[in-house]
Amino acid sequence: MKFSRLVKKLNALFNRKQRHKQRQRKELAAALNKLKEKQHELKDRLKNCDSELERAELEEKISILATQRRKGLHMLRETRRSESDNLE
Repeated sequence: MKFSRLVKKLNALFNRKQRHKQRQRKELAAALNKLKEKQHELKDRLKNCDSELERAELEEKISILATQRRKGLHMLRETRRSESDNLE
């Protein structure tokens, strides 16, 4: 690792804003994992569902979760990309 990159990483450790952003990224990743688990759980419930009304509700919830996950993944990628740009 080049010295300049090492210095930038050390500065990131001591920089409060960067530590805060890193903590936010970890929390966002954890939330995305929970959304993914919930989506899989709802898909399993959908397979065993008999009622058309309940099926429609579950499909709507799955759609909402998928959209939330997609937006969250996009946000996570952007924050990681901006972090890597700052380190270089």
